[in-house]
Amino acid sequence: MDTLGYQALVHDRLVVSGYTVRSAPPSALVGYRRDFRVRWFATTLHLLVHVATTPHVTADGLARFTRASLDHAKLAHGGMRGMQSGVGVVSVVVGDRADDDAHAYALTTTVRDFAAFAWPAVVDLDAQVRSSRTAGPMVGAVYNSWMRAQIDALLPQPDALVGADPR
Repeated sequence: MDTLGYQALVHDRLVVSGYTVRSAPPSALVGYRRDFRVRWFATTLHLLVHVATTPHVTADGLARFTRASLDHAKLAHGGMRGMQSGVGVVSVVVGDRADDDAHAYALTTTVRDFAAFAWPAVVDLDAQVRSSRTAGPMVGAVYNSWMRAQIDALLPQPDALVGADPR
């Protein structure tokens, strides 16, 4: 599977999972959904999933994309942040290959602002692995299991897709 094929797979999974999806082919995809949970202290979370493709993922490129994704999400859906409302972002860069530093960044980093956060993820098709946090930060911990579930549902491990439709 190539980067655009993986991105198309994520597009399909976003639609099935109830996200509103905007595409800007060939290299940008944004999914959006809004969820309210009483167990989140009666807050609404505006979740955006930003997906980009590149031949080679670097830590610096992932950091820039994650920051830009969070800034976009705050502008688009963060007008009432902090008033029982927050913004979450999953920023995904799909690459033919990725540096070890990019994987490390995705495994250890959460980018935070007031009532807004972003979880970066790397999909390395050459190594057949997706890297993202397995545990969330203490601040905003109420969202951690839900964020993890969204990442698992939307971003399959590439090694599980062997023989899948390459598009």
